[in-house]
Amino acid sequence: MSHTNKFVIRTYHRIPVRCALYYLGGDFLGKGTVINLCRNGFRVLGDHQVVPGMELAVRVTLPDKDEPVEIQRVAVRWVRGLLFGAKVVTMSPDGEDRIGTFLSARLRAYCASS
Repeated sequence: MSHTNKFVIRTYHRIPVRCALYYLGGDFLGKGTVINLCRNGFRVLGDHQVVPGMELAVRVTLPDKDEPVEIQRVAVRWVRGLLFGAKVVTMSPDGEDRIGTFLSARLRAYCASS
């Protein structure tokens, strides 16, 4: 079996965060913490094992609002124990706006403190 490893330069910034997250797979509900976030993905430390290629529905609670952001579909890209990376596949325009606004505010705050 051959594996193709592609080196991809990221065109976005990962922002360190601590956000509560619930993730729903076929027959389980997991809870975790988003460790870093960008517009099209995130890293999670969860309490339920997932595998690469698995698709999940996700609900993320951003620290700036009480109402969670629903992400209809993410794909698990990699797994290391209970730590995993996920890529957003399907998200509503409202969800995209909320995450974009949150990330922009975090970047502005970071730049202002530097």
